[in-house]
Amino acid sequence: MKDAHDVALVRRAVAVATRLGGGGLAGLRDAFVRVGEAATFDSWVAHGPNLPISPVAVASALDGSLAALARATRREPALLAQLLAGVLPSVVDELTPDGVLPAPPVGWFGRWRALLRAVA
Repeated sequence: MKDAHDVALVRRAVAVATRLGGGGLAGLRDAFVRVGEAATFDSWVAHGPNLPISPVAVASALDGSLAALARATRREPALLAQLLAGVLPSVVDELTPDGVLPAPPVGWFGRWRALLRAVA
């Protein structure tokens, strides 16, 4: 990271990436699974070394979100993909200290739906 502006940009990009599809880290994992990077993403979650990822794979996984972020920040998608490729492994690793993805928040609607399924 070269300066505070890049740090702020990466923080914003990671926040957007982890909100992908409203699924938090699970949604982010799904995006990487779709592009054949499940083992890479899982290495970031699990204990042990984090596998690297290419900017091309990041761009492929985050296509729509990356384009929206690029428009919002007036940065090139390729630059954002490069920044994310450098930080996503350690960010996901830090967000999963137990080596597992946290359960996504259910919310009140999800709890009611689960309850109705249990009763039916």
